[in-house]
Amino acid sequence: MRHLGFKIKISGLVQGVGFRPFIYEIALKLQLLGEVKNDGFGVEILLSCSYKKCLEFIEQLKSNPPPLARIDKIEILKCRLKIYHNFCIASSKQSIKTTPILSDFALCQECKNEFYDLNNKRFHYPFITCTHCGPRFSIIKNLPYDRDNTTMDKFKMCDFCEKEYKNPLNRRFHAQPISCSKCKISVYLKNKQGEILFTDENAFIECAKLLKQGNILAIKGMGGFHLMCDAFNEKALKELRIRKNRPKKPFALMCKDIKDIKKLAFLSDEEERLIGSSLAPIVILKAKKNFDLIAPDIDKIGIMMAYTPLHLLIFEYFKGILVATSANLSGESIIKDEDNLRFKLDRVFDYYLDYDRAIFNSSDDSIAQLINNQAMFLRTSRGLNPYYIETNLNFNQTYLALGSELKNEFVIFYQNKILISPYIGDLKSVDTYERFLTLLDFFKKSYDLKFDTILCDKHPHFLYTKDFKQTIKIQHHYAHFCAAYFEYQEEFIKDEKALGFIWDGTGYGDDGSIWGGEIFIANLKEYERIAHFDDFKLINADIKNIYNLALSVIWHYNLENLAQDFLDKISKVKLENLKKIYTNSTLKTSSLGRIIDAFGAIVFDLDQSSYEAQIGLMCESFYQRDLNFSYKLYVENGKINFKELILGALRDEKSKAITGMLNGLADFIIKYSQNYNFKVLLSGGVFQNKTLLEILKAKNLDFFVPLKYPCNDSSIALGQMIHFLNKN
Repeated sequence: MRHLGFKIKISGLVQGVGFRPFIYEIALKLQLLGEVKNDGFGVEILLSCSYKKCLEFIEQLKSNPPPLARIDKIEILKCRLKIYHNFCIASSKQSIKTTPILSDFALCQECKNEFYDLNNKRFHYPFITCTHCGPRFSIIKNLPYDRDNTTMDKFKMCDFCEKEYKNPLNRRFHAQPISCSKCKISVYLKNKQGEILFTDENAFIECAKLLKQGNILAIKGMGGFHLMCDAFNEKALKELRIRKNRPKKPFALMCKDIKDIKKLAFLSDEEERLIGSSLAPIVILKAKKNFDLIAPDIDKIGIMMAYTPLHLLIFEYFKGILVATSANLSGESIIKDEDNLRFKLDRVFDYYLDYDRAIFNSSDDSIAQLINNQAMFLRTSRGLNPYYIETNLNFNQTYLALGSELKNEFVIFYQNKILISPYIGDLKSVDTYERFLTLLDFFKKSYDLKFDTILCDKHPHFLYTKDFKQTIKIQHHYAHFCAAYFEYQEEFIKDEKALGFIWDGTGYGDDGSIWGGEIFIANLKEYERIAHFDDFKLINADIKNIYNLALSVIWHYNLENLAQDFLDKISKVKLENLKKIYTNSTLKTSSLGRIIDAFGAIVFDLDQSSYEAQIGLMCESFYQRDLNFSYKLYVENGKINFKELILGALRDEKSKAITGMLNGLADFIIKYSQNYNFKVLLSGGVFQNKTLLEILKAKNLDFFVPLKYPCNDSSIALGQMIHFLNKN
């Protein structure tokens, strides 16, 4: 016999986050009969009740979901049900595997309280977790997300853990990484040869001593190893820079708590909320003083909170601040296993802290900054990606967008979902490219995918695209535009065009030259390049040699006489050879990123840039908000003349020149946008410059800039996919 009732289907991030126990509690509270179970699409609920009771249930479900849950879609269907005598959590139903795989999350407050509770069974246990926090993506090997399909498969639960695991009213119900000191994951402090020196809590005690003595340790975190040292041990910092060949690039710091962070940096309420959230990203903050060995030549510092119990246990014995930078060779991906660590970095670290649960999928720390009191993400990995977006499209095919060569993330469209991969890195490196292929293969196998169409950048020499045949090529800067437009699509009516300022370092143009200072009128279907920065010759393809960029723009605007002091620093023979190369060069660029690097080479008298965005960050340190001064940029025949920027760099003192440059860029955007009755959209790496965006805001420009999806090359794949889906 069957009764009328309701089938409720919920999709989104609803598996592995304590969603079924949450449903179970609501059902018990409302005295409802039925069942809840996972299926391949999300969660399915069967309720034997009146429509009024069903609506009350839905209202409570929406009002306070579990911390890590995200409800994308709720469907309610009338149906006939069997007779239920209670409400239960049923076994998962197998079907097409489309269930989202969650990222890894910071330790929740409830687990943190237990970690510090002397009377708790998990006191000081470095792997305490529940369904509201902890690892997901880093340990999963396959779907469905069950313990047997994770790297916890070799750890047998003790009776205590199993009791919690099976109790639907416990927040550890079906928490796959659950363990305790009885069925523990063991920790080992080892020397370079891999010999075990200390285990478990003793390993942490000795680890802290070694850090205080100035040693560099590789410490296994949630998604890979960090290289860590005492942030205020001058000898250790200098040694780490030498060993890692990282002369100027800032180091990220890890602090135990907000109190320690406030000693180092200014912290707004929003920044405090972000840094202490379940995402626990590295947040770029205004430093309270210069930290020359941590962040040379800039006034900002990247800080994250200790986000795992393992890190908290280190801070129980190490009283201070730690440098926490990814353990990798320059340009390669973060290392996740000890064999690779010892093979590649044995000359970098002195000791390493390891544990015996494997990391299956590596992930980097996410990075964010506050822009006009909103979080702007610069790197989307731990805590954020993989990221899934439900669409209203009804395509039966599966598509792959390969993205860019730099800061790569790929995007997959399947079963009307968009999946954005975690940050992968620069695919010029063989190691990072292998990571790209491994991660792509992981998602292909997890979801049984075969790609009908593959999208890529127009650049003809990106090596990674050669492994994928019959691709559809989409212009780099237009992909930037589409990703940004997609983030704000609700602000636009269908097919409405926007005025896009797309400014970055490098992207292959439709004319075969290097673009990077573009102005588009576009929507998600088409674009028109209406203006760009005046293109100038490159002396060679080595963009780190910024002195050569300075020479190029000086020669481009015939400023030799005014630049004599700058030119005199170069030997006559070298200068003559460079001039010949410049004269014969056919390589041209309209890149504002390269123009800013040339400007910085003159202003800061630098030969080389040590890392991307170095000049931009240095410029922010010298900007004077109370100086009402700007250089003039103007358009001639569709080209933005930037001669005054270079004249100013040669003529004016540092602060005045930098203030004039940033104000000049802002004034140009405002004045140029007044010629068009379009909404203004900004994207590309240049717009990661917080000062420039704050100037525009202060000058009351109404603009859209990507916050959720990075405005750098990480979102190129998203833009490629969004254009393709809208074009078709």
